[in-house]
Amino acid sequence: MFSKNMNRNRAVVVGGGIAGKLAARVLSEFFKEVILIEKDKKNDHVTNRKGVPQGNLGHVLLKSGEEIIEELFPGIFQELSRNGAKKTDFAGDLLWSHHGTQKLRFDSNVFISQQSRPLLEWQIQHRLEKIPNIDFRFGCKVQNLKFNNDEMNTIVIEEKTGAVTELLADLVIDASGAASLHNEWLRDSGYGIPTKTEIKVDLFYASMVFKKLSHESINWHSLLAYPNPPEVERGGMISPIEGNRMLVTLIGYGTKEVPKDIDSFLEYAVTLDQPEFYELIKSESPLSEDIQIYRFPALRRYHFEKQRNFPTGLLVIGDSFCRVDPVFAQGMSLAAMEAKALRELLMHGLNKKQLTKSYHKKVSRILYIPWLIALTEDFRFRTTTGRKPIGLPILQWYVKKVVTACSHNEHVYKRFIQVLHLKSHPIILAHPRILAKVLKTTKCT
Repeated sequence: MFSKNMNRNRAVVVGGGIAGKLAARVLSEFFKEVILIEKDKKNDHVTNRKGVPQGNLGHVLLKSGEEIIEELFPGIFQELSRNGAKKTDFAGDLLWSHHGTQKLRFDSNVFISQQSRPLLEWQIQHRLEKIPNIDFRFGCKVQNLKFNNDEMNTIVIEEKTGAVTELLADLVIDASGAASLHNEWLRDSGYGIPTKTEIKVDLFYASMVFKKLSHESINWHSLLAYPNPPEVERGGMISPIEGNRMLVTLIGYGTKEVPKDIDSFLEYAVTLDQPEFYELIKSESPLSEDIQIYRFPALRRYHFEKQRNFPTGLLVIGDSFCRVDPVFAQGMSLAAMEAKALRELLMHGLNKKQLTKSYHKKVSRILYIPWLIALTEDFRFRTTTGRKPIGLPILQWYVKKVVTACSHNEHVYKRFIQVLHLKSHPIILAHPRILAKVLKTTKCT
C-alpha cells in the first residue's frame, strides 16, 4: 500500500481536535508512523480541553459526519450509546421553530447520536490509542516548520519538558483550528498567506447544563428556536447529553447583551420567538451557576486552492482551512468529509506535489455548498458584513419558501433534511416536483 512516488515513513498531525484525530486515523493506514502533536495535556476522563473554548457548548454531528466516523471506527456509536449518548430521530424527536414556522414532526428514519463534544472526542481518542502506529505527544507546542526546495521536511516542537526536538516528516497536517498556525509558518518562510474570505457575524453562544427537564408538555428530545431575522436575531437550543442531562444554549447575532448569570439567562430566553423555551427552564435549577460563553466573530475561509506558491507536503484541515457558522452544526462533519477526501487521494498513490494540490482543491469543492448555505442564512441579519454571494436575494427567497413548506409537507422536509445533513446537493430542492410543492400556497401533506 506504500507508494513508490512518495515516502510514507512518518506523518505528523498538528492539533488533537476532531479534525486532527480523524486525520491521524486516516494516515495510520498509509504511513508507518503517525505522530499527533497536541498542546493540551491528555485527558484521562471526559472533560473539555482548554484548547477547545467552544467544547462545552451545543454540538450536533450531522448524518454525513456520523457515517464517516462510523466507517473509520466501526461500532463507535454503540460505545457512545453505552456511555449515555441519545439516539434520536431528526424530524420526529425535534421541536423546531424556524423563520416563524414550526417544522412538521414525523418519523424520518434519520437517526443521529446526541452527546457532548467532550464525550465524542474522548471516545475517538480511546479508539485511536488502540492503533499501534499512532504516537501521541501531549503538552507539546509547535515552534516551526522547515522547508527544503519548496518541500516540507522537518517540524520543530517544544516538548512538555521544555526540550526542543526536530522531527523529520514526509507529510504534515495542520489541524490547529482557529489559531491557523500555517499563517505564521508560510509568512516566515516567504510563501505568503493564502487569500481569505471573511464574513463578520458577531455571534455568541451562552450555555448552561440542567438536569433532565420535567415539564409535562415535553414530548420531544431536542428543541430548536432558530432566530427569525431580520426582526428576531436571538435563538436557542435544548438538547440531551450523557448523564441524563440537558444542555441549554442561547445564541445571538450582532448583540452585546450576553447573559452573565441565571437571571439574565432567563431574561434572554423569554425574548425568543418560541415562548415554550422559557417556560421549560424558568422553574428548573441548573447543575452549575457558571455560564459558558463563546464568541464567534466571523466565518473565515482560506483559498489554498488558488495559492500558486505553496510548499508540498503541508495539508490543512478543519477550522484551519475554513470556519463556518457553528449554528449550522457543519464543522465536525466537514472535518470528517475532509478526512475522507484525504483517504481517497492517498489510495491513488499520488506523489507529494500532486497530493498537496489535489487535496486542497478537493476540500475547496467540499466546502462550497456548506459555505453557501451558511452565507444564505447569515446575510438575513442586519449586522452581517462581507462579500455577498451572487444571486443572494433569490436564494434567500426560495429557501424561506422551502422552510415554510417544511411546516406542512413531509416530502419537502425529507429532502430538506438530506441537504442539511450534507447528504444531498441543494439542487434536489429545485426538482420540478419539489418546486411545485414549495410554491403551492395551500397546505397539504
